Amino acid sequence: MRKILPAALLLLSLALPAHADDGWSLGAGVGTFVFGYFVQRTTTVTTETGSGTTRSRLSAATRPGGSADIERDFNDVLGVRLEAAWTRAPMKIKNGGTGVAFEAGHANITTVSLPLVVNLNRHGAFRVHLAGGPAYALYDMKATTGGGNTLSIFNGRRGRWGGVAGGGVAWWMADRFAVEGQVDDIITASPFRHSDFLTLNFGGVKLPKTHNVHTTAGIRYRF
Repeated sequence: MRKILPAALLLLSLALPAHADDGWSLGAGVGTFVFGYFVQRTTTVTTETGSGTTRSRLSAATRPGGSADIERDFNDVLGVRLEAAWTRAPMKIKNGGTGVAFEAGHANITTVSLPLVVNLNRHGAFRVHLAGGPAYALYDMKATTGGGNTLSIFNGRRGRWGGVAGGGVAWWMADRFAVEGQVDDIITASPFRHSDFLTLNFGGVKLPKTHNVHTTAGIRYRF
């Protein structure tokens, strides 16, 4: 993780020359962060009349989060953006289709991404962009003590590499100031390991790719 930011900043500084008056911009936003499943456990229940399955799923609850970035434009079409986002969310376990969930702990989740930005139009008041590139997520977990949950979370930090894809629209109210909204989906491997569930049947435990969907609204300043 300590090598990511220096390398990314070096890439930004050595990027292809951009227009002197609008080559760099800063952005900041807040919004809703939605998470996919970290762990899924399927259990088969057998009775005298037959059998059925139940699913328990572990995920982070939807919570507000914040983001900040610096962007370097290569030209009117291409640019690169170094972005960081963070949030703190309860970890929830949902059993079956009842919708009943209970808390398993908390997670502080920080993501850093370096997407290539494709500007679909650069000369209107409303400007649309698409973005995609590598990403890194740091999951800092704190388990609920004495919870006794079969899908309990670990205590500590684990980082996972992945990718980001998304896009947004900016309303440029002046030459250097815009209001911007965007949606990013950061996909990484689950921060959990099968060894975290030694007491469970591994055949019933799956660790799907984890989606961190960030929907934010904020401002952008060009300098």
